[in-house]
Amino acid sequence: GIPADAWRFYIFYNRPEKQDFQFMWKDFQEKMNSELIGNLGNLVNRTLLFVNKYYDGKIPAAPVDEELWNEVKAREAKITELLEWAELKDAFREMFGIADICNKAFQAAEPWKTRTTAPEQAAKLIRNLCYVIKDLMIMINPYMPQYTQKVMSYFGKSIEEKKVGTETKPGLNWSDLAKTDGLSEISATEVYFTPMDKKTMENFREKFSGNQKERKDAKKTEQKPKKAEKKAEEEVLPFDRQAAHFSNTIRLRVAKIIKVDRNPEAEKLYIEHLDDGTGTERVIQSGLVPYLKEEELLGKHIILADNLAPRKMRGIESRGMLLAADYTSADGKECVEVLTAPWAAPGTEVVLEGDPVPSSKPETISADDFFKVEVKVVDKTVQIGGKKLVADGKPLETQFTVNGDVH
Repeated sequence: GIPADAWRFYIFYNRPEKQDFQFMWKDFQEKMNSELIGNLGNLVNRTLLFVNKYYDGKIPAAPVDEELWNEVKAREAKITELLEWAELKDAFREMFGIADICNKAFQAAEPWKTRTTAPEQAAKLIRNLCYVIKDLMIMINPYMPQYTQKVMSYFGKSIEEKKVGTETKPGLNWSDLAKTDGLSEISATEVYFTPMDKKTMENFREKFSGNQKERKDAKKTEQKPKKAEKKAEEEVLPFDRQAAHFSNTIRLRVAKIIKVDRNPEAEKLYIEHLDDGTGTERVIQSGLVPYLKEEELLGKHIILADNLAPRKMRGIESRGMLLAADYTSADGKECVEVLTAPWAAPGTEVVLEGDPVPSSKPETISADDFFKVEVKVVDKTVQIGGKKLVADGKPLETQFTVNGDVH
């Protein structure tokens, strides 16, 4: 019940080039609804429908919008360079950045008003957006071939070669980017992707929980899997239950990075040797090589997920993980900021504001238990369920991340 190109979108949008990625149905639903449908799909649908509704399917004649195209061309050049280096995820996200620029332009110009009050202005916007959509379909075609071919068919164009009688008609390709001629009409359109609601998402999650053997056995017996065969993935808890789950289940502590090595078997993994306050050196791994240099990590008092079950990564056991926040720099680069508590000694427990420091030894938990809560940066403070995380009585704060996710 999910189009193949929705999966292609999600896989490439989250392609684990620089760090591990864990699939969760809730995240799939959110990314599909917000980026694929709310951003790209929204631009395509609203623009083409506008042409059909107000211009009788004829793309209006209008001058080139130089300001818009300067932004688009700069992004297209960046995308081309990224693809030359096989940076597929970053290139793909830049394409969605172009869609976002165009959606904002559409919203700011208000063509539903200006088509009568300033028709030349409305025509200029809509014509130029049609050509940007053409460019987006050319660039996105290797990622989502079914959707892009469908959209281009509304323009009466193709990105693939077509045989017409004995002749082969070439399709549009990379050399056609930024060209603003050759399009004339829009045929009747239809919605390709439909939003996924929570109930549908939960049905998929339940249907495909566990492993293949469990699903096959359950189908044969028409019984639910046993409790011991619990599904690997759990949905993130409701916001008002996250703080309690954290306090009862998850343990964080401050640890000092005393040595940093590169994993010889993994291009993007660091091996961090920690002083966690126990007197015994501890080893974890993190996919931070593309983001931070060794000297930027060495000596940091990081926040360690203390009671995660050990996990072997490229031949080396990792006993926990450090927490880091994602943010975007002023020049649009994806960055990572490691959470730190430089004032706190190694071994210091990190708790929610108002909670006592745990006295009992924590039980080992799985990654699924950990990811039932969402650690967020809100106005530069690190929070869970609306409560601040503190170490030695002082709240954890970020330097660069204003609002964002912590992983």
